[in-house]
Amino acid sequence: AQKTMTITAAELYEAFPDMGRQHAEAKLKEAIDRLWDRSVIIRDESKREEFRWVQYRAQYLKGEAKVEITFSDAIMPYLTQLKGQFTRVVVKNVSSLSSTYSIRIYEMLQQFRSTGDRTIALDDFRSMLELDEKYSDFKILNRALIKPAIAELNEKSNLAVTVETIKQGRKVIALRFQFKEDKQIKMALTG
Repeated sequence: AQKTMTITAAELYEAFPDMGRQHAEAKLKEAIDRLWDRSVIIRDESKREEFRWVQYRAQYLKGEAKVEITFSDAIMPYLTQLKGQFTRVVVKNVSSLSSTYSIRIYEMLQQFRSTGDRTIALDDFRSMLELDEKYSDFKILNRALIKPAIAELNEKSNLAVTVETIKQGRKVIALRFQFKEDKQIKMALTG
């Protein structure tokens, strides 16, 4: 698989025409800067790995309105398997989402699209969303992050999502997401 990829402002505009042609170049620069700051965390029972998406900061080719991205060696096995066992997020279904948390929850749910049901321990949910010490009280987490993200997913994505809490005594220990593809929303986005 090829590690280096070139993306032009024109290609970005074709994928996201709502941004307007005049904003495509600025959005491309912004996207490559954000990609540099992002990392991937892979966890199983025995270990936790964290690595960057890209090998080195993407090169913006001034005057050409394009960027060259070289993916890291660590990410390559996952990128080459996207069509298989790993989640393939449809760009159109997340492009209208404004919240990073909404996008991450969407990706998290897509891993279970065959069942439409995902239960996740609250600690794992917090870790996946990289919350660290933010929203340590569940009531605040629910009000400030979970409810708005679910509302945005229901309004703007191709999913209809509900979430319920799982408690041990009075303490919330897990979240159960149930979801299905909502054809009406999907048609509104593609039209």
